Amino acid sequence: MTSPDHPLPLGTVLPDRHFASVDMAMVRRYAAASGDDNPIHVDAAAARSIGLADPIVQGMLLMGLADTALGGWLPEGTCAKLSTRFALPVPVGAAVTVSGRVVRADQAEGRARATLRIFIRDEAGKAVALAEAIVLL
Repeated sequence: MTSPDHPLPLGTVLPDRHFASVDMAMVRRYAAASGDDNPIHVDAAAARSIGLADPIVQGMLLMGLADTALGGWLPEGTCAKLSTRFALPVPVGAAVTVSGRVVRADQAEGRARATLRIFIRDEAGKAVALAEAIVLL
């Protein structure tokens, strides 16, 4: 149960964060920075060889977008945990939207704590990933 003085009450819906296009330049920069050299992210022939129509965005790049949204929603917070489950691949060039809501609000380590359910959705509104963040406020 949320206390009346909790800064982020249970059920709070956070504003959607839209990322207009996760383009090939972003995917290549992420691959170089992360050391992820899997060709399915940057090479159409490699992607097709495993049954994909196009190269796909790295899952951890999508998590980086979720973290960017999280930082915008709660700049004063400290993320204690961020976990995810991926459901569908996102083709390079697609737009994604990150949304979130508070599913638990309590106290931990002498601070207010919020557990957020975070959805990453594709242009059609399908959930491509589901994340959970625990944030100390």
